[in-house]
Amino acid sequence: MSVRVAKSAGFCFGVSRAVELVEKAAQEGRKVATLGPIIHNRHVVDKFQKMGVRVIETPEEALPGETVIIRSHGISRAVYERLEAQKVEIIDATCPFVKRIHTIVSRASEEGRLPVIIGTPTHPEVEGIAGWCGDCRVFQDASELANWVKFEKISRDLAICMVSQTTSTESLWKLCGEFAKKQFTNFKIFDTICKATE
Repeated sequence: MSVRVAKSAGFCFGVSRAVELVEKAAQEGRKVATLGPIIHNRHVVDKFQKMGVRVIETPEEALPGETVIIRSHGISRAVYERLEAQKVEIIDATCPFVKRIHTIVSRASEEGRLPVIIGTPTHPEVEGIAGWCGDCRVFQDASELANWVKFEKISRDLAICMVSQTTSTESLWKLCGEFAKKQFTNFKIFDTICKATE
């Protein structure tokens, strides 16, 4: 039997960067907490807990003098502001590709465009993205997008900006993009899928 390892095996760039930032902060002797598990990998989280790194679920759990590290999924603007209010040192380990999406949807909102996010509504990355724009819509696939247009009687002229959760699949993204191009006359589409996902 042969085993082939995908070229994107292991942690993606954003997660590797976040893990390195936690490790560095802990090795420097800082009191460190991560806002949510830094990675969905029990071995890594356990290793960091042995180094004294705490996992907190809300900004209000941060202790005075702690360094709080934001995981690669990112967080919403409101959660970031709550974290700032705790007067702790913040290390933002949000993946740069995710941060780019935050900027895209924020600008779209300012331009009067409706951000349409393709992804899992309850995924921390998607929740974070949605928190950087005003109103938005989140759809898991092209059929949900089509049902929204059909049942809400959405105008073809509606100004939209479409982005994707970085871990969506190319095939799913392609179907959503094709639908949007047929349905809307005033749209911007940004391919925000991470290449490590392919």
